[in-house]
Amino acid sequence: MTQLHPLLSQIFSQSSIPLSELEPSSRGCYLHKPTGMMYFTKTQSDIPQMRGEIEGLLAMGRTTDGLGLVPKVLGFEIDEDKGECGMVTQYFKLGSSSKNMQKELGEKIAKMHSVPPSNEGTGEGYTGKYGFNVPTHCGVTEQDNSWEGSWEVFYRDRRLGDLVTRIGDREINKEWEVMKERAVPLLLHSFDPPPKPVIQHGDLWSGNKGYDTITDKPVIYDPASYYGHNEADLGITHMLGGFSKDFYDAYHSIHPKSQPYYDERQKLYELYHHLNHTLMFGGSYKSGSLSIMRSLNNWAKDKEM
Repeated sequence: MTQLHPLLSQIFSQSSIPLSELEPSSRGCYLHKPTGMMYFTKTQSDIPQMRGEIEGLLAMGRTTDGLGLVPKVLGFEIDEDKGECGMVTQYFKLGSSSKNMQKELGEKIAKMHSVPPSNEGTGEGYTGKYGFNVPTHCGVTEQDNSWEGSWEVFYRDRRLGDLVTRIGDREINKEWEVMKERAVPLLLHSFDPPPKPVIQHGDLWSGNKGYDTITDKPVIYDPASYYGHNEADLGITHMLGGFSKDFYDAYHSIHPKSQPYYDERQKLYELYHHLNHTLMFGGSYKSGSLSIMRSLNNWAKDKEM
């Protein structure tokens, strides 16, 4: 019989899957022989981080049912006494993608960026405000997901301002004080279509997307979710590459670009991830953060003239 961590065994048992029906496939992955379903398993001691990941997957799943975009969650369990947790989800076997992956991915993420259904309790955790019901982590950085009714306030204070404070760099602080007065109000106070809180992946870089050869579908995973303006999810896609024109065209065929100042607003959304990398790694990421901040401050100054 397959030997599993007790928390993982508990999850499979609660899902009526006997361990005798499981066959190890690769590290942490198991085949359910009767159905052919593949499962990914993980245990760790950082309970808040895993809880945020699971809650993010569940929230994204509420607006992507039937799309195959995010892994389905089989279960999540915590052993408070031992200070550890475990999760089991659908397994994605990543491989070479089809030529239409970028277009399909753009369409599916655009569909994910919708208000969750509220019937029969499927909108659990959604308040109609910006934030999330638990902390989530972008990399190792715990995000402040406290609920807020204003997108401008949420993104200014819970995202950019929070990171600036935690970084504690004199040059970044100086540019941020200017940004709060100029660029942020110009870009976040009023635009069309107006923002509404929809589920974000939150860390949508190329390493968190792929092509599942089992389902023949583009997929995303390892979220840092919260409810925010849909276009904020695109910010990091410009930072590290891996997303083509087909992706953006397909996405914006469903969600037209907000106006005015779409391009500048994308730089503001990208800035969050430069600041987060500055906090986590320092080095050249500081210069990248300062470059964006100065560029936006100069742009805002020109708009006032």
